[in-house]
Amino acid sequence: MTDARLVFSEGQAITANAANVISTVLDQGALVDDRGVALAQFGPHSGQINLIVSIRNAPTAGVGILCELHDSADGATFHATGIGVHTAIPNAILVAGYTMLHVPLMPGLRRYLRMVYTTTGNHAGSAGTINARLELGSMSENVAPFRA
Repeated sequence: MTDARLVFSEGQAITANAANVISTVLDQGALVDDRGVALAQFGPHSGQINLIVSIRNAPTAGVGILCELHDSADGATFHATGIGVHTAIPNAILVAGYTMLHVPLMPGLRRYLRMVYTTTGNHAGSAGTINARLELGSMSENVAPFRA
């Protein structure tokens, strides 16, 4: 990967009013392996890279937050990957340190990745911030997805 830190958001403010908030774009780099051999697709094998999205500071306004990973071949036109939280998690649950998402990435993702956070309700003036990153390793056994 070109982006060595693998961070989408680090304390990113979620203050939109029922709108999308977009993270930093990560570049997975050229489509080659460590020997320079061309690969057929981006993405880890056997779920070795995890996407982790967590709350840094609890939201103080609005109703809830959704998040989704988007990818792009050219870094300009992004598409939803289906990886994310598709039902708004209520602010009452979004306490500091809460993990919204912890899943392995699938193979076949395009070169550029970004997170899109969608707010429900009016988050204007909220103190809520969010962290999102990619991390090597296996999925934790104690992380269950949110169910509305």
